[in-house]
Amino acid sequence: MSTGVLNEHTFSLPGGLMLQPDYTVSRASLRPLSGRDEEWLARHRNMPSAFRVSWLLNQCLLALDDAPVNSEIVKRLLVGDREFLMVQLRRITLGDRVQAVVACPECSKKMDVDFRLDQVPVQLRPQTEGVFTMELSGRTVRFRLPNGGDQEAVVQQDNAVDALLDRCLIDRGAKPLTGEERDNLITEMERLAPQVSVELDLTCPECSHEFLLPFDPTAFFFDEVAAKGDELLHEVHALAFYYHWSEGEILSLERRRRRAYLALLHDALRQD
Repeated sequence: MSTGVLNEHTFSLPGGLMLQPDYTVSRASLRPLSGRDEEWLARHRNMPSAFRVSWLLNQCLLALDDAPVNSEIVKRLLVGDREFLMVQLRRITLGDRVQAVVACPECSKKMDVDFRLDQVPVQLRPQTEGVFTMELSGRTVRFRLPNGGDQEAVVQQDNAVDALLDRCLIDRGAKPLTGEERDNLITEMERLAPQVSVELDLTCPECSHEFLLPFDPTAFFFDEVAAKGDELLHEVHALAFYYHWSEGEILSLERRRRRAYLALLHDALRQD
């Protein structure tokens, strides 16, 4: 069986990765998840999200402009760029439409939500420098923006926000930052960093309570894939049984291709 090359999709990063002072990587090429990727995610559903994002991007990220892709490059990507790429991975693997069930914070009743990922707002913040400065109480603080490696490093910390900020501080001067200064610095970092935010404006159909719900598309994507672990096993069984392909050959197929073969198989069996 020849599976061919997985589909490739190219996107412009909302931030970009500065590899050198005068060279910023700005375009990323992705392929959809294969069955092997889905199987790995289903088996590692309890792994911290930052590590799963790094692993998956290392598998599915085909190119960053002309720069070679490896695990270290993936970790150096800004948090916002990684979130953007995860949204694109979900789009090219499962489609734009998201259907979820959430609980009303007022009456706790379950309600359906339905939206499209191609309508998710993205804050474009092209990076032109790797180190930034900010004046705080008469001193100059030098800092950088958080990346995937920082997320992985603080995943076990009690206060991940403070730990992440400390990792990104390059020079704060002689005195520690006050709580207010740290808050101001975090606000400035958020202003400079690319952002991918999903906030759903909802009204409960039961009690009419109106509320805003932050939605994490990466966490939802991981839950979707993990929930389909048993389904993937049945799909591999069906294709192996009727086409006599090996498990490795079937898992190398991306989801849409695999589903296309299953649809053809279903039609053929129905006609027999």
